[in-house]
Amino acid sequence: MQDQDNSPHAVSEAERSYAKKLAQVYVRLAQMTPQEREPYANKVRELTARLSKLPPAVREVYDDEVRALSGPAKKETKAAPGGDRPATKTDRRMAKAAPVDDEEDEDEGEAPKKHRGCIGCLVVLLLLAAIVAAAGLFAWNWVQSEIGGKRGDEVTESTFIVERGSGTSTIGNQLESNGIIRNAMVFRLYVRQTEQDGTLQYGEFTFRSDMSYDEIIEVLQEPNKERDDIVTVTFPEGIPAVEFANRMEEAGLCTAEEFLEVANNDDFSEYGFWNRRDENENQFMACEGYLFPDTYQFFKDDSVHNMVGKLYGEFDSKMTDEMYAKIDEMGFTLTEFMTLASIVQEEAGGVEHQADVAAIFMNRLADDSPVRILQSNCSSYIQNENDNNYIYNTIAWYYGDWNNIPQEIIDAYDTYNTEGLPAGPISNPGLDAITNTLRYSESEYYGNGYYFFVTDINGNYYFNQTASAHQAQVDALKANGTYPG
Repeated sequence: MQDQDNSPHAVSEAERSYAKKLAQVYVRLAQMTPQEREPYANKVRELTARLSKLPPAVREVYDDEVRALSGPAKKETKAAPGGDRPATKTDRRMAKAAPVDDEEDEDEGEAPKKHRGCIGCLVVLLLLAAIVAAAGLFAWNWVQSEIGGKRGDEVTESTFIVERGSGTSTIGNQLESNGIIRNAMVFRLYVRQTEQDGTLQYGEFTFRSDMSYDEIIEVLQEPNKERDDIVTVTFPEGIPAVEFANRMEEAGLCTAEEFLEVANNDDFSEYGFWNRRDENENQFMACEGYLFPDTYQFFKDDSVHNMVGKLYGEFDSKMTDEMYAKIDEMGFTLTEFMTLASIVQEEAGGVEHQADVAAIFMNRLADDSPVRILQSNCSSYIQNENDNNYIYNTIAWYYGDWNNIPQEIIDAYDTYNTEGLPAGPISNPGLDAITNTLRYSESEYYGNGYYFFVTDINGNYYFNQTASAHQAQVDALKANGTYPG
């Protein structure tokens, strides 16, 4: 049990420990001569400032610890550890217990001055311990104010949608990103500690930044009636923008034409990725590659701009500074990188092979590569339904027929006849394809002369260094009936 405290301020264990640490530091400083204290002048001032801020009850714990550490009084000293500042009651107590005259120290059998360096080291260590304890006390007070809704003088209000199926972590992230709370992890831990996980509802909510956690949770626990104006739409990884548009139309949210018009032509510069994109006149869809595949909930009466913004916002939240730095290291613009990631998404069915496939294409794109064309069937002149060819299955569909496609668009996307990457992404890759494309250099096939790969119908991958070896592998797969196509 804790000691009883009759003061108005109940002393917590954290405060008690903090006060004792400060007392230990103070006693050590008081036992040093003024010359010895000189190197620690800043620490003395810091200690003095911390002492001045102690609540009365905590200060009493500090005083008691000082008395306990001081032992029998010896000789009063005129110098308090704080330098020229007025001596406090504690200073006067300490002065009686803190010998500072070197000759008297030696008379009392203490270590000569030349061994006082170890005391200095101990003072530094104790000061660090005191700072850690102070940080702990500060953190505790910060958490208490955060939970209680005391987050500053300026109060903001935000209304946003919590998607159906959102967990506490997702809701906490939304609250933090909208400026309602300061730390999503603290919110999640509080909800879990109070055993309210699973009670939070979905829907549209309005919050203020001065609301306590309990008030926020109460709002989120209000049962939502099944709303017929909320529509859920799922977009699988690797589908093109026109498929996003078709699914939005099928859900009754907008026409496919409206979706593509907004996604390609509206201004979404509020998202960080937006101004990193290239503007290529032969790119089929400017939005391609940045519509993040996931499951979303939309309000039927919402604007198309907001609906598209939800998809763009999700992509923007996935891209980190570290990822952009890696893209720069690759020598790519964002559009070039997303183009490669989209090809990896289409060419590598299994996540475990994506980095290897990315490595093969990076080998081909290298300045000294003997094979400068990518030769990817998913973006080529080949009119084969089974190849999931972007030109044949997507661009031709949009124009109504292959023969209606402008030749410059075909040339910009035909990886069998044009060197380097296509003019833009050929689908909207998921996070796995994006992150694994960034990991291309970790593959055993990167930089080792591998320029070819082929898969069989069982999902096995075969990598080769020469065209002849690759062709022999293809012939073998055809012979045993496992070649896809």
